[in-house]
Amino acid sequence: MNLYIESIEGGTFIASIGRNSGEKQLKDKYRNSRSFQSIRDIKEQLSDQEFEQVWLKQNTPYDEMCGNQDPEQKLMMELDWS
Repeated sequence: MNLYIESIEGGTFIASIGRNSGEKQLKDKYRNSRSFQSIRDIKEQLSDQEFEQVWLKQNTPYDEMCGNQDPEQKLMMELDWS
């Protein structure tokens, strides 16, 4: 399984677990999207789980400024999770 961390506005992160297309977003006890204040917070909360790869998805306003009209195409970077 892979972990996908997405940076959203306001310095907040959301996370999902799965494979390329079958991602399951982490939810809180009320079934709302769970948000995190830092990548370190995510790492601490998921310390009991192992992942094959960990990816950071970045949403930037620069994509739109440079002509990228596809909102599904985001900058992705693999993170060292060790």
